[in-house]
Amino acid sequence: MKKKILLIILLLFTVLLVSCDKDDKNIKDKYQNDVYYSLFVRSFADSNNDGIGDLKGVTNNLAYFEDLGITAIWLLPIFESPTYHGYDTLDYYKIQSEYGTMEDFEELVSEAKKKDIKIILDFVINHTSDQHPWYLNAKSSSDSEYRDFYVWNGNSAAQSFPGGMVDLNLRSEKVKKELFNIVDFYMDKGVSGFRIDAVRYLFTEYGEHTSKNENIIFMSELESYVKEKDSKSFVVGEAWLDDYNMLKDYYMSGASYFNFYISNEIKGKVGNGTSSYLLSSNLERMYNAYRVLDQDFIDSPFLGNHDMDRIASSYGNHERLKQAVRVLLTLPGNPFIYYGDELGLKGTRYEGQTIGGKVVYDEYRRQPFIWGDSRRTTWLASDGSNTNTDSYLNQKNNESSMFNVYKEMIALRKNTPALMYGNEFYAYSKNLTGFQQAFLRVIDDENYQEAVLVIHNLGADTKTIDLDLEVIFGDKELKPLSTVIFKVPFERIEDFK
Repeated sequence: MKKKILLIILLLFTVLLVSCDKDDKNIKDKYQNDVYYSLFVRSFADSNNDGIGDLKGVTNNLAYFEDLGITAIWLLPIFESPTYHGYDTLDYYKIQSEYGTMEDFEELVSEAKKKDIKIILDFVINHTSDQHPWYLNAKSSSDSEYRDFYVWNGNSAAQSFPGGMVDLNLRSEKVKKELFNIVDFYMDKGVSGFRIDAVRYLFTEYGEHTSKNENIIFMSELESYVKEKDSKSFVVGEAWLDDYNMLKDYYMSGASYFNFYISNEIKGKVGNGTSSYLLSSNLERMYNAYRVLDQDFIDSPFLGNHDMDRIASSYGNHERLKQAVRVLLTLPGNPFIYYGDELGLKGTRYEGQTIGGKVVYDEYRRQPFIWGDSRRTTWLASDGSNTNTDSYLNQKNNESSMFNVYKEMIALRKNTPALMYGNEFYAYSKNLTGFQQAFLRVIDDENYQEAVLVIHNLGADTKTIDLDLEVIFGDKELKPLSTVIFKVPFERIEDFK
């Protein structure tokens, strides 16, 4: 029945848009706002001196996340896999042996919970490895009980992505049941949600999209299933679309989605200083487009991820990168920080070059975290790109370091309900030049009522911000590439919309 209702909504959507009002249950049940850390286990911390990061290395360093201010961790693939990246699963119920055991994973979830840090898992369901037992059985015979687990063209399985990854048939109720069993397995262990890989490709056949509607319906069913188990759980999808007008329909599913549009906007307008005067107004239009579809949408903004060249390798300079961090951490939603970005870690993709006796491609986007001591992993030879990147131990006591910019902004966000939980966003430009990009952030519910005006100076000149408002961050003498935040009396918020 749910499928039919959703499909009707999707078919009618081009004719009629209906905005949903907030329900009247306690708004705290809706707070799923966290500051996420995207963690590639292999590169983070080595606990057993084999050169490879592992789950115990994460557990042993939970204090690091507390210090930085992180409230949730997204673990990139940790299931058994034949590759270093893990996006070709061999067994969803086994931990990659180099990372440890299921007991190590359970310990991590348990210890993280004690520190109020959530764990979500990368759940790769568009495809499995072509060495997965399901697939080996399925290709052995057209009568195999696993035959309809995959999409076939004769005896060849569809592959949305190369490298031994074969597409699951998500139209199969047997596949869906198995995937939901996996959800049960990990949520019963205390996992707080999932990142769903390659959402745009869930219902493709042989390279062609059959229907965006099917992707949305499936994500809605998965989101509902996860929420029924834990109302405060979180599902975020990767639907790689740079145009928010192409992405917005996905918000009908109720899940969150990574915001590639914001990543590009910040990189261009802050990182490289291109057409900066459009930033706030562009973001307001985007948020309004999402809000029409889901009044209570939760965005997932980010600067960079494991499939991109590192932001420290892509931005104009470190001061622009620091300002990008200030922008990111004053936006609505659940910001995601890619591990090592808080140190200014660099890294780019190579196209089959040999480094350290190894042919490499995207490995250097996922280089070892630089601790400054024996915790550093050694699985990947240095390419020299981080020779001048300061370690965590050097940065933590340097007030102006990249690490402390992240730490300061995360603390500010967590201590300011309008920033942490507020979903309202209004561009502001009165008495500002195009290089000062400003917006009003508001939360207005039975738990919190707060408004703040955020002004980012993206230009090269100091600007005096002459407003009769309390400063809660920064200075009215707004220097280049810096931020000031004012507390706005709630009775005056209409003046800043």
